[in-house]
Parts: sequence; C-alpha cells; structure tokens
Amino acid sequence: MHTSAETCSICRMLLHAIQHGTNGDSGIIDIERTDSALRVGATGQRLLRFCVEPGHANNHCPIGRPILSESQNFPRFALLRAWLRQCDNSHDCSKHSSESKEALPTRFLYVGDPKDAGYSSDLVRLVLGSQASRHEYLALSHCWGNVSKQEKEWYCTTMANISKRLDGFSLSELPKTFQDAVEVTRELGVLYLWIDSLCIIQYGDDHEDWKRESGQMESVFSEAYCTIAATAAADSKAGFLERDIRTEHVYVQDTLGWQFYISTDIDDFNNDVDRALLNTRAWVMQERVLSRRTIHFSDNQTYWECGEGVYCENLTRLQSPVTDQFFTLDPNFPTRLLESGKQRTLNCISFLLKEYSKRNLTYLTDRCVAMSGLEDRIARAVECRSRYGIFEKYLHRTLLWHAANDMVEEISYRYYIPSWSWMAYSGGIELLEVPLGKVDWIHHLMFDEECEHALITNALSFKNLAKKADGKQYAVLDSDGAKRGWIQYDVGDREELVEGWCVVVGRAHEFNATVVEEYYILVIRPTGVGNDYRRVGIGLIQSTCVAGPEISVRVI
Repeated sequence: MHTSAETCSICRMLLHAIQHGTNGDSGIIDIERTDSALRVGATGQRLLRFCVEPGHANNHCPIGRPILSESQNFPRFALLRAWLRQCDNSHDCSKHSSESKEALPTRFLYVGDPKDAGYSSDLVRLVLGSQASRHEYLALSHCWGNVSKQEKEWYCTTMANISKRLDGFSLSELPKTFQDAVEVTRELGVLYLWIDSLCIIQYGDDHEDWKRESGQMESVFSEAYCTIAATAAADSKAGFLERDIRTEHVYVQDTLGWQFYISTDIDDFNNDVDRALLNTRAWVMQERVLSRRTIHFSDNQTYWECGEGVYCENLTRLQSPVTDQFFTLDPNFPTRLLESGKQRTLNCISFLLKEYSKRNLTYLTDRCVAMSGLEDRIARAVECRSRYGIFEKYLHRTLLWHAANDMVEEISYRYYIPSWSWMAYSGGIELLEVPLGKVDWIHHLMFDEECEHALITNALSFKNLAKKADGKQYAVLDSDGAKRGWIQYDVGDREELVEGWCVVVGRAHEFNATVVEEYYILVIRPTGVGNDYRRVGIGLIQSTCVAGPEISVRVI
C-alpha cells in the first residue's frame, strides 16, 4: 500500500487512516466495506466514509458532506438553525410546558438584540426572569477545568458585582467558553442564555442563592429551548468553537456508474461526545438527560441530539442506541422508559445510578445534589418518594448497592447523609443483579415517616459463623467450614461476624423444598445510641446463618 499510495489518492487516504487509527500497526489488516464505510474487519474501527450530495441519495451511500465547514463561518451556524427549525416543525421535542414567566429561571444573561438601537456586541447584562420579554433561552453545559479560585471568583456572579452585572458589563470580562456560548446564542436568534456561575450568586451570601437555585436545575435544563454542550472545552478558558482538523476527500465513480465521495471525516459520537471530558462530570449527566435537545460542540464536529436521534455535522444521521442510553434521548424523560415495561425501567434506573456514581465532582459534597433534579423527575414519574438516591418504589433493589471496584470512602458532609445511601460515599457503585419475580421482598422495611435519614425495619443476629476473604467479598462459613453465602463490606471491617446483625431485604424463591432458602441482606452495626444501626455492607446468605428473635431497629 505504501507503493500504491504514491500515485493513488484513495490508497494514500486509506494509509493515513490506518496509521492514525491503528497506531501505525504494520501487520496484516483486514479491511472490509460495510454499509457506508471502510473499516478494520466487519465490526472494527471505521477508516473512511462514503457519502453522496443531497439529491443523489441511493441504497449504497447516505447523504453527507465530504468536508466540514470552517469552525466559525456561516454554513456551520446555518446548519444549527436548520436543525432547530426541523425539530421545531417536525418533532415533539420543542413542546414546552412553561407558559408563564414564573416557570423561568430567576436570572438570565441577556446577550442583546441587534435590532435594538443601543445594541453592542461587547455588551451583555443579567436580567431577572420575570422581566424577560420572551420565554426562549439556551442553557450552557460546561466544566470549569483547571481554573484558579481567584479566576473563578472573577468570572462568577457575586454579591459584590451583581448590581454592576444587572446594569450591563463587557463580554470580554468572561472566559472564552462563555463568550463562545454567547456567540452561539446570538447566531441562533435567541436573546437569553443561562450559565450557572453567572445566573446564580456564587460568593458573598453564604451560598444561600446557590442552595435555593440548585434545586431548580431540573426545570432550568428541561425548559431550555436548547442546551449548548461545550464538549470540546477542557476548561472555561478554552472555548469550543475553534477547531483544528483537516479532512481529505476524493470524488469517485464505481464500475456501476455510482458517483460518491470517499472522505477521512469520520463521525464518532461515542468517542467525540460520550467519552469526552465533559461527560465524565457528574453535574453534566442530569443536564444532558433532562435537556429536550442538545448541540454538542466536540473537537471533531458538531452533533445535534434530540428525541429523534443524533445528527452529525457531516449530515449523517445516527441510529438511536438499543441500550438504556436510548431512553436518555427522550425530550420528555422518562415517558418512553415507563412505556417500555418494568424490567427496562429498572435496568435504566440502575444504569443512571451507576453512571452517575462513577462521574467526577470538583466538590465531593455535591454528590447528593448534582443529580437531585433527575432524581425528582424519576420519582414523580414512577409516583413514589425518593431519599438520597434511593427510590421508595424500588426501595429493596436500590438498597442493594455495593462498591464497583474495591471499597468506597465516606464523604465528609457538613450535614448527615445516611449510611444506607450510596451518596454517603465516593466512588462508583453497582446494584446487585436480582432476577425480576424471583424474590419476595420484606414488607417491614420502609422509610421512617418522622426522620428523613432513617429506615424502619427488623434485624436478626448472625449465628456462630466465620468469614474468609474471597476477593473483594468475604465468604460466610459455618462451624464446619462450609460456605453458606457471602458478604461485601462498604468501607472495610475487622469485627467478627458473630458480633454482627443483618436486615433481611428479600427471600429468594425456590420451589425445591430440599434447597435452603437464601436471604438478600444489609449488614448493620449498632451505633451505641438507642436502637440505631448503621449499614456496613450487603450480602447473600442462607437462612440457616441467622437467628431470632427479630428486633426493631432504625438504620441511619
């Protein structure tokens, strides 16, 4: 191929793609054409893309552009406006429930109207939502990144500068990512932009405004006309509109007379968006799920995401995923989810909890608030209460969480977070896989009506048992050394099992009378205060491992 690449432009492009995509592997590579791409093997990485111009669509190639527009020129913004118009006119995504100014955020950034006599491109100002002349606004999803505390305080709205910002201030005072968001807002013909650090007072009021406004995140993003995702911006100073990519293409005709382009521009939504730094942030997950539609400005190209799927800047339309992530595209989340059946609902809630727990936070104490809007939305939809990431309708299942890798670590909150909630700890979690319809859940396990951070239940003591390390779990052994189950601790444990207690969460169904019944359990320890206990782990043990009588306890 090295030889043919000297005279053949297609071979040259393919060689470059192989060298870039396979780290220069000089071994034998199987290249196949599947649908509209050349890829490594039948299911491997795409190397080159085939497309045809609009008006020439056929069964062999999809419509597409062989090269992307310059980062900030007219065609790029024209495409964004076209996406919005199409969605407004053809989809249900644009239907908003806010019919009054009371439903709007407390504050917006007014980006200016070029038709106003006093318009200046360098002037922006904060306005109160109650004073907004229109209901449409955009919301920015971004990450601060590596910005000093002094710089962050300078950029943010504080008690010291809010009066000035309500009067108007220079756009140049804001970091590049915020400036780019203002430019996009203006190009889309929208007057208002919501950015958390500008529209919520961050310093000087003992966080009172933040405490109040952070509880409104659900409505802020779900009611936004569209969300701007600064996916390409590593931090608030980087910006996201400028990009440095070069694509090659060749216009060819095959032996059947079909004319099409072969291009090095490859749309890769999973890599460009899902695996981008922005989508490793915990706050961003609910922003994306709750948004009716989002424009992702990635390093390689711009993507449109709404209830009808994902559209790429090169005009390719991606198929909606068949996984639980499909439900996050729902502009009225979680309507689709609830219509899909109990198993899919449980799977998706489990997916969201696990995904959120593994994401990063600048302040670990935000763990219990960074998905509060999404949690409230799910709880209302399934018609139940939720507390600290645990849903009452699925109480038993969502209590059976455990550390995804080794052990979690307790977070030092300034207020109490119960031990039975995974939000009390840092680190990723998994939910125990319990077959649907195969377990009888215990009815006397419930939220305490008088104390929000307590569970009311009964507890049993362990019999004379021993435990033995078995990977990240402990095998539970009877007096003969036979394994009778397992326990996994949350943050480590040195006490003997015989001193412990457990809460039976559910009993596994077994129709064979010769099989010993198995219990799904929470392992608990007394706090030394009254009948209060703390959760320290979970397990699956045989019924012969515990003994009565049951005692009434509160797990806190």
